[in-house]
Amino acid sequence: MTESFRIKDFMNPKPVTVLPNTSIAEVVKLTLKHKVSGVIVVDKSNNLLGMISELDCLREMSGSIYHEGRNASSLSAQDIMTKDVMTVSPDGQLFDVMTSMLNQRQRRRPVVDNGKVIGQVTCRQLLKIIASYS
Repeated sequence: MTESFRIKDFMNPKPVTVLPNTSIAEVVKLTLKHKVSGVIVVDKSNNLLGMISELDCLREMSGSIYHEGRNASSLSAQDIMTKDVMTVSPDGQLFDVMTSMLNQRQRRRPVVDNGKVIGQVTCRQLLKIIASYS
């Protein structure tokens, strides 16, 4: 039955995205406002550039508090984003993506079609799906 579960049917079609020049302070505000554990960094054409997790933000902000001379407020998304991001196709199999996310210890994965971000799948979404079939 799970063979017919495609990512496009379960993804969040409106993930939180930011432009590369977005300040870290603004990234933090967005993660808190939207109650997400990270954001996707895109260019003006919605091409995937990278991702930033709340842990990335915490690392930079706490570092600026404890290390003199470091100033997180001068950093932008492009300065701390992870550039090598695993993605998934909208036609990807839900079970395969779930297994891969578990193996890679990832909480979220952008859904990309022809280089453009069209959605995101998260652990929370996957848990909801599993819970609904339990």
